[in-house]
Amino acid sequence: MLSKINFITLIPLLAILLLSFFLRTSNLNSLPPSLFSDEVDAGYQAYVFNQRHTDYFGNLFPTHFHSFSDWRTSLHIYTIALFQHFFDLETSVRLPSAIFGVISTLIIYLITRSKIAALVFALSPWSIHFSRTGFEVSGMITTILLGIYFWQRQKLFLSSFFFLISTYFYSTSKVFIAIIGLLILIIWRQDIVKLGLRKISLLTIFSLLIMTPMLVDTINQKSGFRFSYISIFSEPHKADYVDQMRYEDIYTSHQNEIGVAPPASSFFFHNKYQIVLDKFINNYISSFSTQFLILNGDGNLRHGFGKLGHIYAIDIVLLLIGIFYSFAKKPINKLSIFFFWLLILAPIPFSLTRDSSSPHATRLILMLPSIVFFVSIGIKHIFKKHLLTIPVIIIIYGLSFSNFWHYYNIHYPQLSARSWHTGIKETLEFTSNYSDYQVFYSSKDESFLPFFFFYRHYLPAQNISPAQNLADFQSPYFSGKSLDNQNFFGFIPWSQTLSFPQKSIIVIPKSEFAAVPADRFDTIKTIDKRYIEQEEFIILKPREK
Repeated sequence: MLSKINFITLIPLLAILLLSFFLRTSNLNSLPPSLFSDEVDAGYQAYVFNQRHTDYFGNLFPTHFHSFSDWRTSLHIYTIALFQHFFDLETSVRLPSAIFGVISTLIIYLITRSKIAALVFALSPWSIHFSRTGFEVSGMITTILLGIYFWQRQKLFLSSFFFLISTYFYSTSKVFIAIIGLLILIIWRQDIVKLGLRKISLLTIFSLLIMTPMLVDTINQKSGFRFSYISIFSEPHKADYVDQMRYEDIYTSHQNEIGVAPPASSFFFHNKYQIVLDKFINNYISSFSTQFLILNGDGNLRHGFGKLGHIYAIDIVLLLIGIFYSFAKKPINKLSIFFFWLLILAPIPFSLTRDSSSPHATRLILMLPSIVFFVSIGIKHIFKKHLLTIPVIIIIYGLSFSNFWHYYNIHYPQLSARSWHTGIKETLEFTSNYSDYQVFYSSKDESFLPFFFFYRHYLPAQNISPAQNLADFQSPYFSGKSLDNQNFFGFIPWSQTLSFPQKSIIVIPKSEFAAVPADRFDTIKTIDKRYIEQEEFIILKPREK
Protein backbone atom coordinates (compact mmCIF):
# COMPACT_ATOMS: atom_id res chain seq x y z
CA MET A 1 0.00 0.00 0.00
CA LEU A 2 2.84 2.35 0.87
CA SER A 3 4.62 1.79 -2.46
CA LYS A 4 1.34 2.41 -4.27
CA ILE A 5 0.89 5.74 -2.48
CA ASN A 6 4.49 6.74 -3.22
CA PHE A 7 4.03 5.89 -6.89
CA ILE A 8 0.81 7.88 -7.10
CA THR A 9 2.48 10.92 -5.55
CA LEU A 10 5.28 10.63 -8.12
CA ILE A 11 2.92 10.74 -11.11
CA PRO A 12 2.73 14.59 -11.20
CA LEU A 13 6.54 14.82 -11.02
CA LEU A 14 6.94 12.28 -13.84
CA ALA A 15 4.45 14.27 -15.90
CA ILE A 16 6.48 17.45 -15.29
CA LEU A 17 9.70 15.69 -16.31
CA LEU A 18 8.05 14.34 -19.48
CA LEU A 19 6.80 17.84 -20.28
CA SER A 20 10.29 19.22 -19.64
CA PHE A 21 11.76 16.58 -21.97
CA PHE A 22 9.26 17.38 -24.74
CA LEU A 23 9.80 21.14 -24.53
CA ARG A 24 13.55 20.66 -24.78
CA THR A 25 13.81 17.97 -27.47
CA SER A 26 10.96 18.44 -29.97
CA ASN A 27 12.33 19.57 -33.36
CA LEU A 28 15.67 20.05 -31.65
CA ASN A 29 17.79 20.34 -34.81
CA SER A 30 15.53 22.99 -36.36
CA LEU A 31 14.50 25.05 -33.32
CA PRO A 32 16.48 27.29 -33.10
CA PRO A 33 16.57 27.11 -36.89
CA SER A 34 20.13 25.81 -37.37
CA LEU A 35 23.48 25.31 -35.70
CA PHE A 36 25.60 28.44 -35.49
CA SER A 37 29.38 28.70 -35.60
CA ASP A 38 30.14 28.04 -31.91
CA GLU A 39 27.89 24.98 -31.94
CA VAL A 40 29.48 23.41 -35.01
CA ASP A 41 32.90 24.28 -33.62
CA ALA A 42 32.12 22.33 -30.43
CA GLY A 43 30.64 19.48 -32.45
CA TYR A 44 33.70 19.31 -34.68
CA GLN A 45 36.08 19.43 -31.70
CA ALA A 46 34.17 16.47 -30.26
CA TYR A 47 34.36 14.62 -33.58
CA VAL A 48 38.14 15.11 -33.83
CA PHE A 49 38.54 14.07 -30.19
CA ASN A 50 36.66 10.81 -30.82
CA GLN A 51 38.99 10.06 -33.73
CA ARG A 52 42.31 11.34 -32.36
CA HIS A 53 41.84 12.16 -28.63
CA THR A 54 42.98 15.69 -29.43
CA ASP A 55 41.43 19.03 -30.29
CA TYR A 56 41.71 20.13 -33.91
CA PHE A 57 45.06 21.80 -33.17
CA GLY A 58 46.46 18.47 -32.01
CA ASN A 59 46.49 19.01 -28.21
CA LEU A 60 46.04 15.63 -26.47
CA PHE A 61 43.19 15.24 -23.92
CA PRO A 62 42.90 19.01 -23.46
CA THR A 63 41.47 20.74 -20.40
CA HIS A 64 40.70 23.64 -22.74
CA PHE A 65 40.09 22.95 -26.42
CA HIS A 66 41.97 25.28 -28.75
CA SER A 67 39.58 26.83 -31.26
CA PHE A 68 40.42 29.38 -33.93
CA SER A 69 39.61 32.42 -31.79
CA ASP A 70 39.46 31.11 -28.22
CA TRP A 71 40.20 28.37 -25.70
CA ARG A 72 37.00 26.47 -24.91
CA THR A 73 36.15 24.66 -21.67
CA SER A 74 36.28 20.91 -22.04
CA LEU A 75 33.36 19.14 -20.31
CA HIS A 76 30.77 20.48 -22.75
CA ILE A 77 32.81 19.14 -25.67
CA TYR A 78 33.55 15.83 -23.95
CA THR A 79 29.81 15.40 -23.34
CA ILE A 80 29.09 15.99 -27.03
CA ALA A 81 31.84 13.48 -27.87
CA LEU A 82 30.10 10.90 -25.68
CA PHE A 83 26.73 11.50 -27.37
CA GLN A 84 28.34 11.12 -30.81
CA HIS A 85 28.80 7.43 -30.04
CA PHE A 86 25.02 7.04 -30.03
CA PHE A 87 23.63 9.82 -32.24
CA ASP A 88 24.55 11.62 -35.44
CA LEU A 89 26.89 14.61 -35.28
CA GLU A 90 24.18 17.24 -35.63
CA THR A 91 21.86 15.81 -32.96
CA SER A 92 24.78 15.30 -30.59
CA VAL A 93 25.52 19.02 -30.44
CA ARG A 94 22.25 20.04 -28.78
CA LEU A 95 20.94 16.88 -27.14
CA PRO A 96 23.31 17.05 -24.12
CA SER A 97 21.99 20.52 -23.27
CA ALA A 98 18.42 19.23 -23.53
CA ILE A 99 19.15 16.30 -21.21
CA PHE A 100 20.88 18.62 -18.75
CA GLY A 101 17.78 20.82 -18.84
CA VAL A 102 15.56 17.88 -17.87
CA ILE A 103 17.97 16.79 -15.13
CA SER A 104 17.98 20.36 -13.78
CA THR A 105 14.17 20.24 -13.59
CA LEU A 106 14.46 17.17 -11.38
CA ILE A 107 17.19 18.69 -9.19
CA ILE A 108 15.11 21.84 -8.65
CA TYR A 109 12.41 19.53 -7.28
CA LEU A 110 14.91 17.70 -5.07
CA ILE A 111 16.25 20.98 -3.66
CA THR A 112 12.85 22.55 -2.98
CA ARG A 113 10.69 19.44 -2.57
CA SER A 114 8.19 21.42 -4.64
CA LYS A 115 6.53 20.17 -7.82
CA ILE A 116 5.48 23.76 -8.45
CA ALA A 117 9.16 24.80 -8.57
CA ALA A 118 9.90 21.96 -10.98
CA LEU A 119 6.99 23.01 -13.21
CA VAL A 120 8.04 26.68 -13.15
CA PHE A 121 11.54 25.65 -14.22
CA ALA A 122 10.20 23.29 -16.90
CA LEU A 123 8.11 26.12 -18.41
CA SER A 124 10.79 28.82 -18.09
CA PRO A 125 11.66 30.44 -21.45
CA TRP A 126 15.18 31.04 -20.14
CA SER A 127 15.67 27.37 -19.33
CA ILE A 128 13.89 26.06 -22.43
CA HIS A 129 15.97 28.12 -24.83
CA PHE A 130 19.37 27.35 -23.33
CA SER A 131 18.42 23.68 -23.05
CA ARG A 132 17.77 23.64 -26.80
CA THR A 133 21.09 25.16 -27.87
CA GLY A 134 24.61 23.79 -27.85
CA PHE A 135 25.76 26.28 -25.22
CA GLU A 136 27.89 25.34 -22.24
CA VAL A 137 25.60 26.93 -19.64
CA SER A 138 23.07 24.09 -19.49
CA GLY A 139 25.68 21.68 -18.13
CA MET A 140 26.99 24.37 -15.81
CA ILE A 141 23.56 25.01 -14.27
CA THR A 142 23.01 21.26 -13.75
CA THR A 143 26.30 20.79 -11.91
CA ILE A 144 25.80 23.91 -9.78
CA LEU A 145 22.31 22.74 -8.80
CA LEU A 146 23.76 19.33 -7.92
CA GLY A 147 26.32 21.12 -5.76
CA ILE A 148 23.53 22.95 -3.93
CA TYR A 149 21.50 19.75 -3.54
CA PHE A 150 24.37 17.76 -2.03
CA TRP A 151 25.35 20.67 0.22
CA GLN A 152 21.81 20.61 1.64
CA ARG A 153 22.29 16.96 2.50
CA GLN A 154 25.78 17.52 3.91
CA LYS A 155 27.38 15.34 1.23
CA LEU A 156 30.35 17.69 1.25
CA PHE A 157 32.69 15.91 -1.13
CA LEU A 158 29.95 15.38 -3.72
CA SER A 159 28.86 19.00 -3.31
CA SER A 160 32.41 20.29 -3.82
CA PHE A 161 32.91 17.97 -6.78
CA PHE A 162 29.85 19.23 -8.67
CA PHE A 163 30.45 22.88 -7.80
CA LEU A 164 34.02 22.70 -9.06
CA ILE A 165 33.45 20.71 -12.24
CA SER A 166 30.95 23.38 -13.31
CA THR A 167 34.03 25.51 -14.10
CA TYR A 168 34.99 22.92 -16.72
CA PHE A 169 31.65 23.52 -18.45
CA TYR A 170 31.63 27.31 -18.63
CA SER A 171 34.40 29.76 -17.76
CA THR A 172 32.08 32.27 -16.07
CA SER A 173 31.32 29.60 -13.49
CA LYS A 174 34.62 30.41 -11.78
CA VAL A 175 33.10 33.70 -10.62
CA PHE A 176 29.77 32.01 -9.85
CA ILE A 177 31.47 29.43 -7.66
CA ALA A 178 33.40 32.12 -5.79
CA ILE A 179 30.07 33.85 -5.07
CA ILE A 180 28.38 30.60 -4.00
CA GLY A 181 31.34 29.63 -1.84
CA LEU A 182 31.25 32.99 -0.07
CA LEU A 183 27.50 32.69 0.57
CA ILE A 184 27.87 29.16 1.97
CA LEU A 185 30.70 30.28 4.26
CA ILE A 186 28.61 33.14 5.66
CA ILE A 187 25.18 31.51 5.86
CA TRP A 188 26.29 28.08 7.11
CA ARG A 189 29.39 29.23 9.01
CA GLN A 190 28.36 27.46 12.21
CA ASP A 191 27.86 24.16 10.39
CA ILE A 192 31.24 24.54 8.70
CA VAL A 193 33.00 25.13 12.03
CA LYS A 194 31.46 21.91 13.33
CA LEU A 195 33.11 19.93 10.54
CA GLY A 196 36.44 20.08 12.30
CA LEU A 197 39.92 20.83 11.00
CA ARG A 198 40.57 17.32 9.64
CA LYS A 199 37.48 17.23 7.41
CA ILE A 200 38.01 20.80 6.22
CA SER A 201 41.64 19.98 5.35
CA LEU A 202 40.64 16.87 3.41
CA LEU A 203 37.95 18.83 1.59
CA THR A 204 40.48 21.52 0.68
CA ILE A 205 42.96 18.97 -0.70
CA PHE A 206 40.15 17.24 -2.62
CA SER A 207 39.08 20.57 -4.14
CA LEU A 208 42.64 21.48 -5.11
CA LEU A 209 43.06 18.14 -6.88
CA ILE A 210 39.90 18.74 -8.92
CA MET A 211 41.00 22.27 -9.82
CA THR A 212 44.63 21.45 -10.64
CA PRO A 213 44.11 21.11 -14.43
CA MET A 214 42.16 24.39 -14.40
CA LEU A 215 44.88 26.12 -12.37
CA VAL A 216 47.55 24.87 -14.79
CA ASP A 217 45.60 26.25 -17.75
CA THR A 218 45.08 29.53 -15.88
CA ILE A 219 48.84 29.86 -15.47
CA ASN A 220 49.21 29.09 -19.18
CA GLN A 221 46.64 31.84 -19.95
CA LYS A 222 44.09 29.48 -21.48
CA SER A 223 41.24 29.47 -18.97
CA GLY A 224 41.03 33.26 -18.73
CA PHE A 225 41.88 33.99 -22.36
CA ARG A 226 38.47 35.33 -23.38
CA PHE A 227 37.89 37.32 -20.19
CA SER A 228 41.23 39.06 -20.70
CA TYR A 229 39.83 40.97 -23.67
CA ILE A 230 36.12 41.29 -22.77
CA SER A 231 36.50 42.54 -19.19
CA ILE A 232 35.61 46.11 -18.25
CA PHE A 233 39.25 46.53 -17.18
CA SER A 234 40.51 46.02 -20.74
CA GLU A 235 38.41 48.77 -22.36
CA PRO A 236 40.74 50.02 -25.14
CA HIS A 237 39.44 53.60 -25.36
CA LYS A 238 39.44 54.60 -21.70
CA ALA A 239 42.15 57.24 -22.13
CA ASP A 240 40.44 58.84 -25.14
CA TYR A 241 37.12 59.01 -23.31
CA VAL A 242 38.70 60.54 -20.20
CA ASP A 243 40.50 63.15 -22.32
CA GLN A 244 37.26 64.04 -24.11
CA MET A 245 35.32 64.48 -20.85
CA ARG A 246 38.06 66.62 -19.31
CA TYR A 247 38.18 68.72 -22.49
CA GLU A 248 34.42 69.30 -22.22
CA ASP A 249 34.91 70.46 -18.61
CA ILE A 250 37.04 73.41 -19.76
CA TYR A 251 35.53 74.07 -23.19
CA THR A 252 32.79 76.56 -22.20
CA SER A 253 35.05 78.87 -20.17
CA HIS A 254 38.17 78.50 -22.32
CA GLN A 255 36.98 78.29 -25.91
CA ASN A 256 39.72 78.30 -28.56
CA GLU A 257 42.43 78.29 -25.89
CA ILE A 258 45.19 75.71 -25.75
CA GLY A 259 47.32 74.45 -22.90
CA VAL A 260 44.59 74.99 -20.30
CA ALA A 261 44.72 72.49 -17.43
CA PRO A 262 41.39 70.92 -16.38
CA PRO A 263 40.15 71.80 -12.89
CA ALA A 264 40.87 69.43 -10.00
CA SER A 265 37.24 68.29 -9.99
CA SER A 266 37.68 67.04 -13.55
CA PHE A 267 40.30 64.53 -12.40
CA PHE A 268 37.93 63.36 -9.68
CA PHE A 269 34.88 62.89 -11.91
CA HIS A 270 36.66 61.69 -15.07
CA ASN A 271 39.25 58.93 -14.75
CA LYS A 272 39.71 55.31 -15.76
CA TYR A 273 38.32 54.04 -12.45
CA GLN A 274 35.13 56.05 -12.91
CA ILE A 275 34.67 54.54 -16.39
CA VAL A 276 35.05 51.00 -15.05
CA LEU A 277 32.68 51.70 -12.15
CA ASP A 278 30.06 53.30 -14.44
CA LYS A 279 30.12 50.31 -16.79
CA PHE A 280 29.83 47.89 -13.88
CA ILE A 281 26.87 49.75 -12.34
CA ASN A 282 25.07 50.10 -15.69
CA ASN A 283 25.53 46.41 -16.43
CA TYR A 284 24.36 45.42 -12.97
CA ILE A 285 21.21 47.56 -12.96
CA SER A 286 20.26 46.53 -16.50
CA SER A 287 20.32 42.88 -15.38
CA PHE A 288 17.17 43.52 -13.33
CA SER A 289 15.45 45.70 -15.93
CA THR A 290 11.99 44.82 -17.22
CA GLN A 291 13.39 45.44 -20.71
CA PHE A 292 15.65 42.43 -20.28
CA LEU A 293 13.60 40.17 -18.02
CA ILE A 294 10.13 40.67 -19.54
CA LEU A 295 9.97 42.74 -22.74
CA ASN A 296 12.84 42.00 -25.16
CA GLY A 297 15.47 39.88 -23.43
CA ASP A 298 19.06 39.69 -24.59
CA GLY A 299 19.66 41.83 -27.69
CA ASN A 300 21.66 39.01 -29.26
CA LEU A 301 19.05 36.89 -31.06
CA ARG A 302 20.99 33.72 -30.29
CA HIS A 303 20.61 34.41 -26.56
CA GLY A 304 17.30 36.26 -26.53
CA PHE A 305 13.99 36.26 -28.37
CA GLY A 306 13.76 39.78 -29.80
CA LYS A 307 10.21 40.50 -28.67
CA LEU A 308 9.87 38.52 -25.44
CA GLY A 309 11.85 38.47 -22.21
CA HIS A 310 13.40 35.54 -20.40
CA ILE A 311 10.68 35.27 -17.76
CA TYR A 312 6.93 35.90 -17.81
CA ALA A 313 5.44 39.20 -16.60
CA ILE A 314 3.51 37.35 -13.89
CA ASP A 315 6.82 35.95 -12.59
CA ILE A 316 7.84 39.42 -11.35
CA VAL A 317 4.74 39.66 -9.16
CA LEU A 318 5.13 36.11 -7.89
CA LEU A 319 8.85 36.64 -7.30
CA LEU A 320 8.24 39.67 -5.08
CA ILE A 321 5.48 37.85 -3.18
CA GLY A 322 7.78 34.86 -2.69
CA ILE A 323 10.64 37.01 -1.40
CA PHE A 324 8.33 38.91 0.97
CA TYR A 325 6.82 35.80 2.56
CA SER A 326 10.16 33.99 2.69
CA PHE A 327 11.52 36.72 4.96
CA ALA A 328 8.26 37.47 6.80
CA LYS A 329 8.24 33.98 8.30
CA LYS A 330 10.50 33.49 11.33
CA PRO A 331 12.95 31.90 11.60
CA ILE A 332 14.08 32.60 8.06
CA ASN A 333 15.01 29.47 6.14
CA LYS A 334 18.73 29.43 5.29
CA LEU A 335 17.97 28.24 1.77
CA SER A 336 15.78 31.34 1.25
CA ILE A 337 18.64 33.55 2.42
CA PHE A 338 21.02 31.72 0.08
CA PHE A 339 18.82 32.07 -3.01
CA PHE A 340 18.03 35.71 -2.22
CA TRP A 341 21.68 36.69 -2.09
CA LEU A 342 22.44 34.49 -5.07
CA LEU A 343 19.86 36.51 -7.04
CA ILE A 344 21.45 39.77 -5.87
CA LEU A 345 25.03 38.68 -6.65
CA ALA A 346 24.47 36.59 -9.80
CA PRO A 347 24.80 39.60 -12.18
CA ILE A 348 28.39 40.27 -11.07
CA PRO A 349 30.07 38.09 -13.76
CA PHE A 350 28.15 39.88 -16.52
CA SER A 351 28.75 43.26 -14.88
CA LEU A 352 32.50 42.70 -15.23
CA THR A 353 32.31 42.45 -19.04
CA ARG A 354 32.11 45.09 -21.76
CA ASP A 355 31.40 43.23 -25.00
CA SER A 356 27.60 43.29 -24.87
CA SER A 357 25.30 46.26 -25.53
CA SER A 358 22.46 44.59 -23.60
CA PRO A 359 22.25 42.19 -20.64
CA HIS A 360 23.90 38.90 -21.54
CA ALA A 361 21.51 35.99 -20.86
CA THR A 362 24.20 33.30 -20.70
CA ARG A 363 26.29 35.19 -18.13
CA LEU A 364 23.18 36.00 -16.12
CA ILE A 365 21.59 32.56 -16.11
CA LEU A 366 22.50 31.92 -12.46
CA MET A 367 19.66 34.35 -11.65
CA LEU A 368 17.20 31.73 -12.90
CA PRO A 369 17.30 29.19 -10.01
CA SER A 370 16.63 32.00 -7.50
CA ILE A 371 13.77 33.35 -9.60
CA VAL A 372 12.23 29.86 -9.84
CA PHE A 373 12.71 29.31 -6.10
CA PHE A 374 10.88 32.48 -5.05
CA VAL A 375 8.22 32.31 -7.79
CA SER A 376 7.26 28.83 -6.55
CA ILE A 377 7.05 30.10 -2.97
CA GLY A 378 4.85 32.97 -4.16
CA ILE A 379 2.53 30.55 -5.98
CA LYS A 380 2.32 28.21 -2.99
CA HIS A 381 1.51 31.08 -0.65
CA ILE A 382 -1.25 32.38 -2.92
CA PHE A 383 -2.71 28.89 -3.30
CA LYS A 384 -2.65 28.41 0.45
CA LYS A 385 -4.12 31.77 1.46
CA HIS A 386 -6.36 32.66 -1.47
CA LEU A 387 -7.99 29.56 -2.94
CA LEU A 388 -10.11 31.57 -5.37
CA THR A 389 -6.99 32.85 -7.14
CA ILE A 390 -5.82 29.34 -8.09
CA PRO A 391 -7.68 29.24 -11.45
CA VAL A 392 -6.61 32.84 -12.17
CA ILE A 393 -2.91 32.02 -11.64
CA ILE A 394 -3.22 28.83 -13.71
CA ILE A 395 -4.95 30.67 -16.58
CA ILE A 396 -2.45 33.57 -16.61
CA TYR A 397 0.52 31.20 -16.46
CA GLY A 398 -0.99 28.96 -19.13
CA LEU A 399 -1.62 31.90 -21.46
CA SER A 400 1.88 33.27 -20.84
CA PHE A 401 3.47 29.95 -21.71
CA SER A 402 1.21 29.41 -24.74
CA ASN A 403 2.12 32.84 -26.07
CA PHE A 404 5.83 32.13 -25.62
CA TRP A 405 5.68 28.65 -27.16
CA HIS A 406 3.75 29.91 -30.21
CA TYR A 407 6.17 32.81 -30.69
CA TYR A 408 9.21 30.62 -30.13
CA ASN A 409 8.11 27.98 -32.65
CA ILE A 410 6.64 30.22 -35.37
CA HIS A 411 8.00 33.75 -35.18
CA TYR A 412 11.38 33.44 -33.46
CA PRO A 413 12.94 31.35 -36.28
CA GLN A 414 11.78 33.94 -38.84
CA LEU A 415 13.41 36.72 -36.86
CA SER A 416 16.62 34.97 -35.80
CA ALA A 417 17.59 32.78 -38.79
CA ARG A 418 20.42 35.08 -39.86
CA SER A 419 21.88 35.05 -36.34
CA TRP A 420 21.85 31.25 -36.39
CA HIS A 421 23.66 31.21 -39.77
CA THR A 422 20.79 29.37 -41.40
CA GLY A 423 21.52 28.40 -45.00
CA ILE A 424 25.21 27.59 -44.61
CA LYS A 425 24.53 23.87 -44.18
CA GLU A 426 22.40 23.78 -47.35
CA THR A 427 25.05 25.74 -49.23
CA LEU A 428 27.74 23.25 -48.25
CA GLU A 429 25.49 20.38 -49.31
CA PHE A 430 25.26 21.96 -52.77
CA THR A 431 28.98 22.71 -53.13
CA SER A 432 29.80 19.10 -52.22
CA ASN A 433 28.75 18.31 -55.79
CA TYR A 434 31.80 20.24 -57.02
CA SER A 435 34.50 18.06 -55.48
CA ASP A 436 36.80 18.52 -58.50
CA TYR A 437 36.51 22.34 -58.42
CA GLN A 438 38.28 24.94 -56.35
CA VAL A 439 35.63 26.50 -54.11
CA PHE A 440 36.01 30.02 -52.71
CA TYR A 441 33.81 30.85 -49.70
CA SER A 442 33.34 34.51 -48.82
CA SER A 443 33.69 35.37 -45.13
CA LYS A 444 31.97 38.74 -45.50
CA ASP A 445 29.18 37.83 -43.08
CA GLU A 446 30.43 34.62 -41.48
CA SER A 447 33.31 32.24 -42.04
CA PHE A 448 32.30 28.95 -43.65
CA LEU A 449 35.38 27.23 -42.23
CA PRO A 450 33.99 25.67 -38.99
CA PHE A 451 30.83 24.65 -40.85
CA PHE A 452 32.90 23.03 -43.60
CA PHE A 453 34.90 21.04 -41.06
CA PHE A 454 31.76 19.90 -39.25
CA TYR A 455 29.35 19.09 -42.08
CA ARG A 456 32.02 17.48 -44.29
CA HIS A 457 33.39 15.41 -41.37
CA TYR A 458 36.80 16.65 -42.40
CA LEU A 459 39.74 14.64 -41.06
CA PRO A 460 43.24 14.72 -42.58
CA ALA A 461 45.76 11.92 -42.59
CA GLN A 462 46.86 10.41 -39.29
CA ASN A 463 49.28 12.54 -37.22
CA ILE A 464 48.17 15.69 -39.01
CA SER A 465 45.76 17.99 -37.18
CA PRO A 466 43.02 19.71 -39.19
CA ALA A 467 44.47 23.13 -38.34
CA GLN A 468 47.83 22.09 -39.83
CA ASN A 469 46.22 21.66 -43.24
CA LEU A 470 45.18 25.30 -43.31
CA ALA A 471 47.53 27.65 -45.08
CA ASP A 472 47.51 31.39 -45.66
CA PHE A 473 46.39 32.26 -49.17
CA GLN A 474 46.96 35.59 -50.87
CA SER A 475 46.19 36.37 -54.50
CA PRO A 476 44.88 39.28 -56.56
CA TYR A 477 41.39 37.77 -56.35
CA PHE A 478 41.19 36.22 -52.86
CA SER A 479 42.68 36.68 -49.39
CA GLY A 480 42.26 34.20 -46.54
CA LYS A 481 42.91 30.54 -45.77
CA SER A 482 43.39 27.57 -48.06
CA LEU A 483 42.45 24.01 -47.14
CA ASP A 484 44.18 21.35 -49.23
CA ASN A 485 44.48 23.95 -52.01
CA GLN A 486 40.87 23.18 -52.94
CA ASN A 487 38.62 25.03 -50.52
CA PHE A 488 39.31 28.67 -49.66
CA PHE A 489 37.84 30.82 -46.91
CA GLY A 490 38.28 34.59 -46.84
CA PHE A 491 37.56 37.84 -48.64
CA ILE A 492 37.19 38.92 -52.25
CA PRO A 493 38.45 42.36 -53.41
CA TRP A 494 35.68 42.94 -55.97
CA SER A 495 37.00 46.40 -56.84
CA GLN A 496 40.09 44.85 -58.42
CA THR A 497 40.38 43.07 -61.75
CA LEU A 498 39.43 39.50 -60.89
CA SER A 499 40.68 36.36 -62.58
CA PHE A 500 39.50 33.31 -60.67
CA PRO A 501 40.61 29.90 -61.97
CA GLN A 502 38.25 28.77 -64.70
CA LYS A 503 37.37 25.57 -62.88
CA SER A 504 36.17 27.22 -59.70
CA ILE A 505 32.99 28.39 -58.00
CA ILE A 506 32.52 31.29 -55.60
CA VAL A 507 30.09 31.30 -52.68
CA ILE A 508 28.88 34.67 -51.40
CA PRO A 509 26.01 36.01 -49.26
CA LYS A 510 23.36 37.92 -51.18
CA SER A 511 24.39 41.12 -49.38
CA GLU A 512 27.68 40.94 -51.29
CA PHE A 513 26.13 40.31 -54.70
CA ALA A 514 25.85 44.02 -55.62
CA ALA A 515 29.66 44.25 -55.72
CA VAL A 516 30.03 41.39 -58.22
CA PRO A 517 31.02 42.47 -61.77
CA ALA A 518 28.01 41.24 -63.76
CA ASP A 519 30.02 40.75 -66.97
CA ARG A 520 32.54 38.36 -65.38
CA PHE A 521 30.41 35.86 -63.41
CA ASP A 522 27.34 33.72 -63.92
CA THR A 523 24.97 32.70 -61.13
CA ILE A 524 24.60 28.93 -61.08
CA LYS A 525 22.55 28.61 -57.91
CA THR A 526 20.77 30.66 -55.26
CA ILE A 527 20.17 28.70 -52.07
CA ASP A 528 16.50 29.03 -51.22
CA LYS A 529 15.74 30.53 -47.85
CA ARG A 530 13.20 29.11 -45.41
CA TYR A 531 12.81 32.12 -43.13
CA ILE A 532 12.10 35.80 -43.69
CA GLU A 533 15.31 37.15 -42.13
CA GLN A 534 17.54 34.37 -43.41
CA GLU A 535 20.59 35.26 -45.45
CA GLU A 536 20.57 33.91 -49.00
CA PHE A 537 23.73 32.46 -50.50
CA ILE A 538 24.62 32.70 -54.15
CA ILE A 539 27.00 30.40 -56.03
CA LEU A 540 28.88 32.00 -58.90
CA LYS A 541 31.04 30.66 -61.67
CA PRO A 542 33.60 32.66 -63.67
CA ARG A 543 32.25 33.36 -67.13
CA GLU A 544 34.09 31.52 -69.87
CA LYS A 545 36.44 33.78 -71.79
